[in-house]
Amino acid sequence: MSIPTPDRVRELIEQCWQAQRGAAQLALAEEAIAQADALGDDLLRFHARMAATEAYQRGGRPAKGFVTFSWCLARYDARPERYGDQEYLLLWHYKYMVNSLTRFPDVPLARTYAVLDDMQQRYQQGGHSLQTVHKHRWLVAFHLGDDKAADLHYERWQVAPRDGNSDCVGCDPTDQVLHLAARGRDEEAIALTAPVLAGRLTCVEQPQEILTALLLPYLRTGRLDEARRAHHQAYRSVRDHRSKLGTVAEHVYFLAVSGNAVRGLELVERHLPWLDEAPSPFVEMDFAAAAALVLRLLADAGHGDQAVRGAEQSVAELAARLATRATALSRRFDTRNGTAAQGTGSPPCSPPGRWSSTCR
Repeated sequence: MSIPTPDRVRELIEQCWQAQRGAAQLALAEEAIAQADALGDDLLRFHARMAATEAYQRGGRPAKGFVTFSWCLARYDARPERYGDQEYLLLWHYKYMVNSLTRFPDVPLARTYAVLDDMQQRYQQGGHSLQTVHKHRWLVAFHLGDDKAADLHYERWQVAPRDGNSDCVGCDPTDQVLHLAARGRDEEAIALTAPVLAGRLTCVEQPQEILTALLLPYLRTGRLDEARRAHHQAYRSVRDHRSKLGTVAEHVYFLAVSGNAVRGLELVERHLPWLDEAPSPFVEMDFAAAAALVLRLLADAGHGDQAVRGAEQSVAELAARLATRATALSRRFDTRNGTAAQGTGSPPCSPPGRWSSTCR
């Protein structure tokens, strides 16, 4: 590590904000924290951790963001006059926390609700719209399989006014698609995506995320050409990003249920090495479940003895191992949640495996 100076730390923080998501951005974030800590400059320590929270979310290491977010929030609450210009970003990071807390079964559900309640209180005190608070209450209800609560919060989310804390107008429709599709409203889901797919509403997450969300609605409504194009376009955008393993899992599942298990095996072989470093247990569960389904279908078709490249196991053996892994994780989530939503749902089990809310 180079000798820390304030200018060097500020340079590292700026580089971190501008870097592409991934290992290089994470390294910049952690070097900035280390050098700021060595200097003992609380303002630089704060800004380094704010940048790191963003990098951890974008880079597929959300659990590390729990620590940096909590540190910054405590400093902000202790001296709001010093860090007041960071309120907007802290409020945005609340969305990361709620989203990420659902993905770790060892985190008590009460903690997620406590963060949600604190988020709502801060939004109300600041005179902000509760649009994104309703959205994240919907997210938690959807994850739990609480249809009544999910429908309630979805409606509140839709009617609340947007403001600067809302997810971008290109990404909100992606999440609406997930809700509508889960309710069997595929035609509505497809219709509301037109502005995004026309290229009028774009961001770093689009159109690949909305195309992924549309895979099953396209398939169920017989739009097979659209489904095929959506798969190819979206998968190309995410296939090189480890942080997007949850999105990859949705493509693996789509290939399984659309009768393309052979193509699904290609994705399983390519991304299986990522599984042990999945961004969260939820994403680990989603990918393991989707991969197990592809492999089981191949085994049922008479290819159970075929070797899986890079796994040193046959198709049938790996299918059984991954199914066991996914089932064990789903039980942990359902025990934490007090529901059966993850164990009884089709993989991918619910939206938080993919969400990131990084499209500021």
